[in-house]
Amino acid sequence: MKYLLYLLPLLFCMCSSPSNNQGNISTFSMAITPSATTVAIDEPFTITVTSSETMKWMAVTTDGTDPVNFSGSDYGTSKVFYFTFDTLGSRIINIKVKNEKNEVVLKTITITVTRGNAIKITGLQVKSFYNINNTWDPEYAPTDINRLADVFFVLVKHQQSNPFQIGYFYNNSWCRSTVKENQGDLTWDLSSSNLYINPKASLLFGLGDKDGQLGQDLLMGPPDTKTISFSSYIATKPNTITYSFPEINLEFTVTVEWP
Repeated sequence: MKYLLYLLPLLFCMCSSPSNNQGNISTFSMAITPSATTVAIDEPFTITVTSSETMKWMAVTTDGTDPVNFSGSDYGTSKVFYFTFDTLGSRIINIKVKNEKNEVVLKTITITVTRGNAIKITGLQVKSFYNINNTWDPEYAPTDINRLADVFFVLVKHQQSNPFQIGYFYNNSWCRSTVKENQGDLTWDLSSSNLYINPKASLLFGLGDKDGQLGQDLLMGPPDTKTISFSSYIATKPNTITYSFPEINLEFTVTVEWP
């Protein structure tokens, strides 16, 4: 009998606990509506998020990973995200939202990226630049091959900067070449780099001499980049395009593949 008396309060708590938690079930919900689920390279699109309560924190990832870096604000019950992609295939976008009670809702959507009318950059050759074949590293003797520039280039692309707001930035890491020591042959094969771009867009081209962890500008800037565009070649679709800037003895050829 004594043991039964001890068990009765426990049984009572177990039986009554579900009814006590009924009021704690979250009703926070959200929905996502994309402007498109199939887009072309560099084509802008949006995803609209709507919720049943005020959204206080939001996080987004575009590589399928769990969103953990929240941005805090009073987003209300509707928020638009902005995107562009420049790699082919499927992209998984995860959007996570918290309300004022720190309740979390996660939604996922898959976007298919097609080539559209994008060109693919497959190679680049530098034909000349200021002071080519001459001394860039004066610590070496005039006859030492090491005096020549250790050449690399960068292609800087204009891309959507932040999904939380419409706006673009120049992505300095879009394409950075290997270094051709002591000038090398100054030809780069980019066919496996998957460099797709809308032909109406422009790129910034930079050229440098890498010296240890440092680099010096071979374009005699400022500015330290030159703007190039493919829009003039859409009708003729040449496989090689040469850009010349005689004032700094710069000439280089870009090899492209048209769709």
